[in-house]
Amino acid sequence: MTSAWNWIGIIAWIIVLALIVWVFHNIRVRRIKMIVARQHTFEWNNLLITIGELIVSFGLLIGMGYASFSNHVSLNDQKTVKVTYRYEPLVLRVGTKGSYYVAVDRGTTKKPVHIYNYWVKNAKYTVSSNKATVISSLKQVKIADAGIPWSHQALVKQDQRHEKAYVVKMTATYQPTFWNGLGVRVGHQAMSRWLIRVPAQSFINTTDIQAE
Repeated sequence: MTSAWNWIGIIAWIIVLALIVWVFHNIRVRRIKMIVARQHTFEWNNLLITIGELIVSFGLLIGMGYASFSNHVSLNDQKTVKVTYRYEPLVLRVGTKGSYYVAVDRGTTKKPVHIYNYWVKNAKYTVSSNKATVISSLKQVKIADAGIPWSHQALVKQDQRHEKAYVVKMTATYQPTFWNGLGVRVGHQAMSRWLIRVPAQSFINTTDIQAE
């Protein structure tokens, strides 16, 4: 269901699009009057009005486009986005060269993105390296995921609870604010990020992936 806040943007878009239609209609009407009623082919006053109308209407269109399609978000701004975390223990798998928690489908020179495969409660999940980071030490978090507000205290607690083998999914959701409503994004997901924790690098399988 669309949040009531998003009606701010929906109504704003309707007004802007209606204004643009009216501007082009008004330009045509004024030109017809200039040619038919006053028998002129050009008038400076008419040109200046046209330029002013176009600047205002297209300025509003660009502004609405920026509000709706600009995807820059600050995860530290709690008024703009709500950040939640979901922790799940990993399930150990057995491969041709030992046990592992994560299987990596390596990228190529044409497509350098890696694909991480992990298992939780007998279900297989897949996420690209663009959205996920695999770590074998909590010291790697600040370097590998700089800018992501992972809680070191919470990660230490999960290390103790799940024997350093778990996945954290961070989800940022747009909060009900005027700006988010203007962009028609309240309640929508702003960003998601996965942190996959393994006890050691040896628990990452880069040689074979079992089909599930």
